[in-house]
Amino acid sequence: MALVLSALSTIGWAAGLVFGIFSLACGLYVTSEWVEEYPRQARKAIQLSTWAIDALLLLALLDGTSIWRTLVTLATNHVYMQNLTNFPLVNLSGPVFLGSCILAVGNHFLWFFYFIKWPGILFGEVCAFMFFCVWLVPLALFVSLTPVDAALPSSREAGTKRVRQNMFKTMFSKFVRSEEQPQLLHNE
Repeated sequence: MALVLSALSTIGWAAGLVFGIFSLACGLYVTSEWVEEYPRQARKAIQLSTWAIDALLLLALLDGTSIWRTLVTLATNHVYMQNLTNFPLVNLSGPVFLGSCILAVGNHFLWFFYFIKWPGILFGEVCAFMFFCVWLVPLALFVSLTPVDAALPSSREAGTKRVRQNMFKTMFSKFVRSEEQPQLLHNE
């Protein structure tokens, strides 16, 4: 009997994990569709969520979180908000976007190493803090970039005329030359 219950428990956990990942993917898809349909409201929602997270971080100071880490996170959130000046268009090679990416990774590790030093904090509390205070704003900005690729091509100057080009082609044009033709693999 214990073998059957153990197998069912493992299958249940695996199915729960699969359904959880699927529901997260569906939620991100629905959110990106909403951003595509209502970019002005999405910008306002990202701004309001940033201010709400700032207030949450200030409240977390009452629980004894690190003051300098909190100040770094507040500054990082406002660097993220600089990406909203031309929302939904984002210059992927610009210093604000690249700085936001670097700060997102740095902010994650800053808090990760902070919580490693405090073994008494429950795992669920750490996950909740990391999601709301560290990952929510960059995730919202990442989701808002999704429709830009499909609906709003970026443009860049080429001499005196403007050339419309896909956002991800612009981003990867530094790594791949457009003159090179892909070589096809075939059996001889």
